[in-house]
Amino acid sequence: MDNTYLTLQYNSKARWLSFWYQISESLEVSPRSVLVIGKGSGIAENVITHLSNHKTGILTLDINYAVNSDVVGSIENLPFRKDSFDVALCCQVLEHIPFEHFPLVMSELHKVAVKRVVLSLPHGRKHLKVSCSLPFAEEKTLILKNPFTKHACSSKQHQWEIGRGISLKQVRFHLSRLFVIEKEYLNEISCDHRFFILKRRKSI
Repeated sequence: MDNTYLTLQYNSKARWLSFWYQISESLEVSPRSVLVIGKGSGIAENVITHLSNHKTGILTLDINYAVNSDVVGSIENLPFRKDSFDVALCCQVLEHIPFEHFPLVMSELHKVAVKRVVLSLPHGRKHLKVSCSLPFAEEKTLILKNPFTKHACSSKQHQWEIGRGISLKQVRFHLSRLFVIEKEYLNEISCDHRFFILKRRKSI
């Protein structure tokens, strides 16, 4: 497999905003350790390292050996002990595996991440976006997605997307079994990356 992530075409303006959210949400809990699943271009891990003044230990895992991750492996069987990391960062990864494996993957993330899981998934339905900027107030953006779900995902690389084969309700159901969804929002530039900021529930 080749490293196709090192181009400006892939690292688009909209994706840079997603990187910002990944970095901001990871650093918010002052982590001593972060697991980055799906290394990609390596931008998120590099910025987290520098903004934390190298106080945060970063470990990367990817199934694609061409991206030169620290560990080559599958998210379906993370080779780490329980409570190994403060934060697990997993963005635009899970749509590449069958949705039937989603509960297993979330249990793996629940096992290793103590403080937070930062997760983003593609939400590829048409939408209406309204932005409002007023004096002495932050700009607000309202994004309304088409609530109906297509029966199949047409992407050649993705096996499913929210709104295309899988509903948002299904995703929230599986997440809520193991995690509290502390935040949920869309990247307001592309509106296709839906973020879930998760705090794990105690094991039963």
